[in-house]
Amino acid sequence: MQKILFAICFTALLSNAAVAQNSTTYPVVVSFGSMCCGVPSDEPVIKLIKSFKKQYKIKQIAVDNIGPMGREGEYYLAFRLKEFSKAQKIKFIQQLKKTAATMKEQGYAEIKENETVSKADLSSKTISVLKF
Repeated sequence: MQKILFAICFTALLSNAAVAQNSTTYPVVVSFGSMCCGVPSDEPVIKLIKSFKKQYKIKQIAVDNIGPMGREGEYYLAFRLKEFSKAQKIKFIQQLKKTAATMKEQGYAEIKENETVSKADLSSKTISVLKF
């Protein structure tokens, strides 16, 4: 009985480790969605990235562009924020939230914090790294 219980616990631990290796948790993700007619332009987010980079003298900001997520051009801009200090992360996320709140001309931009993206969910999606 103890061997069976040990085997079950050991299998559960291995499967949890496998799930952790096959997923990535991003501190912040901008999810571009559509209501009917496409997604909003990412120009305000790109402008924010470039401005923030210049203001805080960050050498490079890398962003994972994940998509397409749907039929109307939905996609994610996922930020790892490894280049940022803790204070910069907080400030950047605050500014992203303000920027996303204004992006309503077509579709929407939603901010998700501590978003886990599973590689299994992305089987037909592509991830390209954008560097600013």
